[in-house]
Amino acid sequence: MIGRQVAVLLVVTAIFVAACSKRVMVEVPPRVDLHLYEVIGVVDFESDAEGNLPAFATQRFIESIQQSQPGVQVLELGSATELKGTLGLDKLDYAAMKSIREQYGVDAVIIGDMELSDVRPNIDLQNMMSAMNVSAKVDASLATRLFETTRGATVWTRSARRTDTVAHVGVNSGGAIRFDAKDPDKAYGTLVDALVHDITRDFRVTYEQASR
Repeated sequence: MIGRQVAVLLVVTAIFVAACSKRVMVEVPPRVDLHLYEVIGVVDFESDAEGNLPAFATQRFIESIQQSQPGVQVLELGSATELKGTLGLDKLDYAAMKSIREQYGVDAVIIGDMELSDVRPNIDLQNMMSAMNVSAKVDASLATRLFETTRGATVWTRSARRTDTVAHVGVNSGGAIRFDAKDPDKAYGTLVDALVHDITRDFRVTYEQASR
């Protein structure tokens, strides 16, 4: 009886190994190839949060796309307010993309908007004046859009949403939360990295199983 069980087990194992040997991991190219654009302009992400959170998120985004697709050339265009002032524009819409192309010579432009809502602070009342003693539960969202600048058409867009606890925040006199940590990576690096990772998935190589 034991011998028969061992024989059955060996047969099942052989079938399993044979089935597995017929499947391999295949590289799947990014859904969006940024190398189609010689130079990509990136506008600092906009946000209603005080402090350097928008600039920090923008830099993390640039790092992510250049790690995903090495050799992509990025021209940092500064804040939306500065850019609109330079170009004499009221908003960065499809028509504005042509002006940006003429002024800066970029083939595409990426803009983003980061929103924070439902901020739920955990405040130590004895030390509430110190940003180092305040943390908050935050619902954050990041929406990005890629325009080609020849016609101003949107060629890619994605949004992501996360909830996380951030530290090293402060409280304004009006009760609003401000992100003014000296070390933004410790304060909200995990939150920003998670959002950026979700946003940039279309720029990364992925792998899937396929039959030989």
